[in-house]
Amino acid sequence: MSDEQQARSLSLLYQRHRNELLAFLTRKVRCRETARDLLQDTFVRLLHTEHGEVGNARAFLYRIATNLSIDHARRSQVRGVSDEQALDELLTEATPERSAVAGSTLAYLERLIDGLPSPTREVFLLARVDQMGYKEIAARLGISERAVERHLNKALSHCAAAALYARSKTD
Repeated sequence: MSDEQQARSLSLLYQRHRNELLAFLTRKVRCRETARDLLQDTFVRLLHTEHGEVGNARAFLYRIATNLSIDHARRSQVRGVSDEQALDELLTEATPERSAVAGSTLAYLERLIDGLPSPTREVFLLARVDQMGYKEIAARLGISERAVERHLNKALSHCAAAALYARSKTD
């Protein structure tokens, strides 16, 4: 399957299942904004899966979403201590090789984000970097929450297409 076909297939799956998965995740985590983040993470995980191995895409999406909601619940229970420990480990394990990889990855991500159209880029940065919620972003930018969701979906599609392209270059 070509990269373009994979991107279309992923987009179709997203359009077909996003509403039911969002409702499912919202029930699981009891927070619509967290559910939206987990929904996006679900499709990112699907993107990094070999599509030939997936028999029932809908069931597989639900499995990924369930696992992410479980991971979220676990992280929420031990958040304070584990975040500090993870940061300490990251700082103490920094090597020149890791620094080089992190630098090139950061540069790639900056180019990828810079490639987003202006309102989409701004929404993405407010959501992912500033950790703002959909309501806060909508109020700040003077747009609806639905528009915030559309911009984040657009950013996800852009990132998915770029990841598929990058993946095809390394294969």
